[in-house]
Amino acid sequence: MQSFVERIQEHFDSLSTGQKKVAHYIQTNMQDAVMQSAHKIAENSGVSEATVHRLAQALSYTSFSNMLQDLRYYVLKDQRAVRNFLISTSHQEDSWLEKHFQQELDNLHETMARADKSSINQAARMLLEAERIWVVGWRMGLSITSYMSFVLKYMLGNCELIPQGGVAEYTTYIKPSDTVFACGFPRYCSKTLKVAAHARQEGAKIIALTDSELSPFAKLADLTLFASNKSTGFLDSYTASLSMASAIINEISYLEKDRVHQNIQKMEMMFKEFQDQFEWK
Repeated sequence: MQSFVERIQEHFDSLSTGQKKVAHYIQTNMQDAVMQSAHKIAENSGVSEATVHRLAQALSYTSFSNMLQDLRYYVLKDQRAVRNFLISTSHQEDSWLEKHFQQELDNLHETMARADKSSINQAARMLLEAERIWVVGWRMGLSITSYMSFVLKYMLGNCELIPQGGVAEYTTYIKPSDTVFACGFPRYCSKTLKVAAHARQEGAKIIALTDSELSPFAKLADLTLFASNKSTGFLDSYTASLSMASAIINEISYLEKDRVHQNIQKMEMMFKEFQDQFEWK
């Protein structure tokens, strides 16, 4: 018998746009969704209540209640979900500041629970084996991509951050021997998706850092890494995403100690040559 998540993954491509919004909301907010009515889920997904009921039918459930019952069973059976639920309810918030930091901790716990060493290792190897690394992702995603591109350039020397104003000029030169590191979170920037789609067409490898298996980036990538981005404020959190990027960088350092060491030494000599640091007078 298929689980709730398996049903979503199987039918996702055939769902309407509104139904996809509901499916994405439920999968990324399971602990909240199991306690919500169809009206509340619709409100949080930005669709009509009828769309929520139509999703249940599209997933071959007899009713919304039947779908919700299956979702509750899945959450209770999934020990990771239970652990995350316990973490998120283990502290009584006394202030907005405490609540803010608790949410960041929850994001890190959830991301850690979904991560595995083999995926981090695979991402590091894909980057090390690339003739050239292209990093793409703008807006809030720049908090990840600007950091990632700077450190990879520093360590390996063959990394380029594609600027938002020069997409065509940079994307033109993506080759099959290259790897693209794409950072894509809601609202899922269409221009970033186009870069990833072009890279796939050219035969380049794609690593995607995103929020869900239902993300459009996950469908384009050779390897997908996930990070939770929930927030108590009006902006999404990128704390867990940055931690995931740092994990990849640490793995690269471990796998290619000599290469990275030599490159860093050369870079430090250049910093000294150009006096690219503050000196006390």
